[in-house]
Amino acid sequence: MDKKDLRKHNLQKVRQALRALKQATKPQLAERTGLSAMTVNTLVKLLQEGGEVELLEDFRPSASEEGGRPARQYRYLADRRLALTLCFYEEAGENQMEVNIENLLGDTVFAERVACPEVSPAYLLATIRRYQGQYPQLALVMMGLPGVEVDGMMAVVDYPALKGVRLREQLEASTGLPVCLVNDINAAVSGYGMTLGQAARQETVVGIYWPRNYPPGAGILLNGELYKGRDGLAGEISCLFDRGQYQPAAISAAQVAEKIVSFVRFWNPHGMVLYLEGIAPEQEAEIRKLCVASLPERFLPELILGRQLREDYRRGIHALAGAYLEKCERNGAKV
Repeated sequence: MDKKDLRKHNLQKVRQALRALKQATKPQLAERTGLSAMTVNTLVKLLQEGGEVELLEDFRPSASEEGGRPARQYRYLADRRLALTLCFYEEAGENQMEVNIENLLGDTVFAERVACPEVSPAYLLATIRRYQGQYPQLALVMMGLPGVEVDGMMAVVDYPALKGVRLREQLEASTGLPVCLVNDINAAVSGYGMTLGQAARQETVVGIYWPRNYPPGAGILLNGELYKGRDGLAGEISCLFDRGQYQPAAISAAQVAEKIVSFVRFWNPHGMVLYLEGIAPEQEAEIRKLCVASLPERFLPELILGRQLREDYRRGIHALAGAYLEKCERNGAKV
């Protein structure tokens, strides 16, 4: 590692230590990172110059420092970059949008949920601009949608007004912000995978989201990593490419069993998490019975019913937003 790379590495160590502590003295940072006091002094100065930290003037000495000159406290400026996350989903047959604004520490600055009778490019642009006006520190828009972007165009999407639109390109050009579009079930199964810890690194997990008014979609987690396929269409198990042809109907245990059997044959997963409205956890026995009519029971994965899509969806989207902001911090550092 050359001198420049070593400084980058050490700068990231100090940054991560300060993010974890939120505010700290240089001696505390030196102790946490294992770096020398001289090195920490230089790197904290760089972080100050980059606007990442500030000196607290109203610090108080710790118990060990009382009676002498107190060490200066430095605070990590977590609100200097913010991410706007928009998660679209269906609940009780209605389109909903969950809005969160989070800072560099992953803390929520603002949150709300609103009904969305129609989701269109104009609606999305107006929404982003509204929050952009209220929070000029916005550095990213992370949007979860029931759709897939292929070659910059919304090739498959539940909302007719977005079909065939170069959505990300239009929104970035109009707002000046980077916009990331994430498939809803991919985000949710990623969020679920985060709850598994190290186990997810050795397992295959499939998530199925089946709302009332739209066809089902699936997300595939292979050894902790999303598998999207060549064009991002992996998991689009009922893709019609023209959502106008889909006729909503009540979901039955037999339909769920059919999808499970298909995924067992293709992916042989360890677990399947099912986000289904109208199917209760107590119906698992019935679903398993239907599955074993087509497959030996030993091949059936663990079935997880009754989880709330919103929680896993939010967890996955927020992790992606946090990773993006952290990357911006690293790439924007002066060394």
